[in-house]
Amino acid sequence: MIERSVTVGELVHFCARTGDIDHRFMPSPTGAEGVEGHQRIYRRRPHSYQPEFPVSGVCESEGVKLTISGRADGFDLAQGRVEEIKTCRVEPGGIPQAITQLHLAQARLYAALICEALALPELEVRLTWLHLDADREYPLTQQYGRAELDAFLQQCVDTYCHWCAWWTGLRREQDQALHDLRFPHDEFRTGQRELSELVYKCVDRAGQLMLEAPTGIGKTAAVIYPALKALATNKHDRVIFSTAKVAGRRVAEQTLETLETQGLVLRRLSLTAKDSICLSPGKACHAQDCPYAVNFFDKLATARKAAVGRGRLNRESLVALAQEFDLCPYYLSLELLPWVDVVIADLHYLYSLTATLASQISGDGLRWTALVDEAHNLPTRARDMFRASLAKSELMAARREPPASVATSLNRVNRVLLQMQKRDWKQPDFHSESEIDDKLLQSLNDFVACVGEQLAEDVTLLQRHRALMDFYFSVLQFLRVAEKWGSEFRFEMYRGKGKQSLTCVLNCLDPARLLAEKHSLLHASISFSATLSPGDWLRAGLGLGDAAVYRQVDSPFAPEQLQVMINTDIDTRFRSRQQSLPQLARRIDAWLDQHQGNCIVYFPSYRYMDDCLQLLQNSARTRWVQTPRVQGTKAQRAKAEGTKTEELPDLLARERNVVAFCILGGALGEGVDLPGKLLTSVVIVGVGLPQFGNDSEQLREHFDRECGRGFEYAYLYPGLQKVNQALGRVVRDATDSGHALLIDSRYASAQYRQLLAPWWQYGFQTGGLSRPAQTAGR
Repeated sequence: MIERSVTVGELVHFCARTGDIDHRFMPSPTGAEGVEGHQRIYRRRPHSYQPEFPVSGVCESEGVKLTISGRADGFDLAQGRVEEIKTCRVEPGGIPQAITQLHLAQARLYAALICEALALPELEVRLTWLHLDADREYPLTQQYGRAELDAFLQQCVDTYCHWCAWWTGLRREQDQALHDLRFPHDEFRTGQRELSELVYKCVDRAGQLMLEAPTGIGKTAAVIYPALKALATNKHDRVIFSTAKVAGRRVAEQTLETLETQGLVLRRLSLTAKDSICLSPGKACHAQDCPYAVNFFDKLATARKAAVGRGRLNRESLVALAQEFDLCPYYLSLELLPWVDVVIADLHYLYSLTATLASQISGDGLRWTALVDEAHNLPTRARDMFRASLAKSELMAARREPPASVATSLNRVNRVLLQMQKRDWKQPDFHSESEIDDKLLQSLNDFVACVGEQLAEDVTLLQRHRALMDFYFSVLQFLRVAEKWGSEFRFEMYRGKGKQSLTCVLNCLDPARLLAEKHSLLHASISFSATLSPGDWLRAGLGLGDAAVYRQVDSPFAPEQLQVMINTDIDTRFRSRQQSLPQLARRIDAWLDQHQGNCIVYFPSYRYMDDCLQLLQNSARTRWVQTPRVQGTKAQRAKAEGTKTEELPDLLARERNVVAFCILGGALGEGVDLPGKLLTSVVIVGVGLPQFGNDSEQLREHFDRECGRGFEYAYLYPGLQKVNQALGRVVRDATDSGHALLIDSRYASAQYRQLLAPWWQYGFQTGGLSRPAQTAGR
């Protein structure tokens, strides 16, 4: 007998959804607003009314024993009524029938389970919509006998159990293949076995683990392999490979493809951004505008079975399935999440305020383990995900041709912003506070409610008014961040010279608290990177608990494979750059003369790099220069800057006498695999410290208050992290070797040197002479 557990919500969503994709009523009220709305209704009900009434039952079908559980919003035995409560900000009469029927179906399942448990002959099922702004209830009531409720429950159970029986057969085949699976290479490299053992132990103990190992050791394979083996031994239920960059996703996919050649059977899904996989760009996610939204849920069951049967679900296969079944590939991918065992996705899907995976994990009751690739990127990415901004220029663009129905709410927001501009600011162009203006939040909530009402009437409203759409989505993010407000946030205002230059920013200085909320949903969390030092700093920044284990794994490489020279003669600090620039250019020219082969020279800024390029004499090599990233859409950036970051690896593969000038910490400072002769040396100018400014200074002040280490947390540690990532570009496997030059007077201080990666051989270079370093890294 197969045993499965399911919530009433999961069961009704699997069995009872019909019709089109329809997002006119999204976003719904926030979670806090929904809870408050429920409490309003509870206060109006009689004493016999029981809120959040627990229900459960056990049913069988097709050899599956199904345990069903949930909580009905309300149950009143005296009145013989089950109630399902939904909050809204639009007139319920305009809500599509399919949505109403889905909510009624959920209430009917609650009623069926209650009738069974209490031996009741019948129950009244009521769906109550509460309009939050009008504080008005809209009830829809239906009466059902027990036989009718039992028949509906059994119909859902039969549908779900039929699927579970088929899916369980696939899982048994998969578990046997995982049990027999061998490591994808003939043997573990030095350090790889230790990585794998630590990962397996972490999953077994439901812990948190930080793994630091040099670039090129094969961390991805060493981490994925034990996570898969733990699936077969029931140590956890699902695996997420979470990565900051497309390159990380590709490595994970390639690793799994290699394992598949050795017998791996696996259902895996790579999530792709909606804009990238959309088959109707620019269209609304609604049947009136997009053909792939029409009857989506009616076609879903057949497409879902075909997808799960194929197993490997990447972008290409999802698009093929979508075209075969004539439905949206993006929303198909989301519907597949409960039925795959490994998900490969950007950090956004797990950690953002609208994280799809976090919602899945919190609702399904399964044990999910996250493998966080290049985890040193997570704190900075999280700050961006927990940040929001509103530009007055964006508001004014929305006001130029506003629909009459939303003009008043836009004007109300504008008046509040005008009042904020007239305040006394701490600086002429910058102001920062610890709280958000209540009037601003109220005006933004009113605007969102107004747009929601209009979308209920006209699904194409935002598609026809793109400036309004841009402002609307900015407001949604602003309100999401405001809901998470805490002492680690600052409300900032910026302005330039123009009349409409005001920008309001909700700035998350420290994402640890919100990251910890996401980690708490997981069974186990494994963060791995070549740069996770100092461990205490990254543990705090990642939002991990004090019990999180930190391990620095031994390098498989000999220290002499990368010989690093430290030059402390040249001061690269901002105030000294112009004076030391000729000396810097001579030093780089000398290095290029002495070290043949492909070389990357990293600079802390474009301006500094351009100034130095004008003085360099070495002209025998092919030059490649990184250009600044253009702001705008993906298409606009591609048109303006070509494919520069993709061209460099191709150039290095073709030639052996290239010098590339790049930005430290940029797209080419990490995550680029250049083995063998593709790259034989690097020069790193400076120590990578973030630029001095309002944001960096607020970070320093915040961490000074929190732990007394503001300079280290805001400047020093992030800077040396970039340096170590750049050093990691040279040696990628056991046969690689190369050289590196670090240029900055601050390396004379042990405070800086002790943060250098410990894997390599270091020496000092002074006046063209070299000598062994007194300290080699940490």
